[in-house]
Amino acid sequence: MSANQHLATDYENLPKFFPNPPLLTSFQAGWSSIQLAHYCQPSIDIPEVSNPQHSIAISLGHQHQGCDLEFVSEGRLQTISYHEKDFARGFIEIVPANSPCGIRSISTTQSIEWINCYLEPTFLAQIAYESVNPDRVELLLTRKKGDALIHQIGLALRASLETVGVGGRLYADSMATAMAAHLIHYYSTRKHFFRKHEDGLSKQKLRQAIEYIQAHLGEDISLIDIATELGMSQYYLCHLFKRSTGISPHQFLIHQRVERARLLLKQPERTVLSVALECGFANQSHFARCFRQCTGVNPNQFRKL
Repeated sequence: MSANQHLATDYENLPKFFPNPPLLTSFQAGWSSIQLAHYCQPSIDIPEVSNPQHSIAISLGHQHQGCDLEFVSEGRLQTISYHEKDFARGFIEIVPANSPCGIRSISTTQSIEWINCYLEPTFLAQIAYESVNPDRVELLLTRKKGDALIHQIGLALRASLETVGVGGRLYADSMATAMAAHLIHYYSTRKHFFRKHEDGLSKQKLRQAIEYIQAHLGEDISLIDIATELGMSQYYLCHLFKRSTGISPHQFLIHQRVERARLLLKQPERTVLSVALECGFANQSHFARCFRQCTGVNPNQFRKL
């Protein structure tokens, strides 16, 4: 298929090209800055398609042996071999938005497993405006590149989706912001550098952020919600908030939810589940895990103290 004949698709339609459905997706989780899909397929055969989002594939592995993949972009073929030891290195592939690309497996393998992350170009553009060189962001087509940070972010997002499920917008936004800044700095057609700030938020801005978080503890708030309230970007909010408090906005949110839960658990008529939901936790197991991480005991043990 020629470059002018490529298909247009998006992250929600891409699974139709695979024999098996995704193991996990964020498509219904309410995430906005980033989307994720976890695949395990016996083979890959995707025609040359064009996706309106930036696509970052994170290789997770295969069973028993390596594999050969054939990539086609605007009619140009490239074959890349993956060996068993390669997958432990966190290899990624980057396909820029609206860049036609096809892929198929051309060697026998038991299965191929990977995570796909999808970022909107407008989101990357917003992050880029915080850089020293805020020109239009264009990512480079990248094949078989080792990148431990993106690999870790992909695994962290998958773990969050597995344990929290629907919700977790603040964490997803924070990870998306970190990934976007990394992509802009290292994988853009032009070099972008981000200013380093020695100071954190002003006392007024920090108080405003804390008050907003405390007022919305029971809601699935996003990073953009807090940033809009403060009149600043998501990127600066993440960096300056952590510099001021020593922890990320998401960690602060969890600590505040646990503190409220400690007060509610002292009311004997309240069930653990009702406390969990009122404090903004996705479910009882999510609540118990976060509560233990912050206090060293689970909610039921806390009630007996």
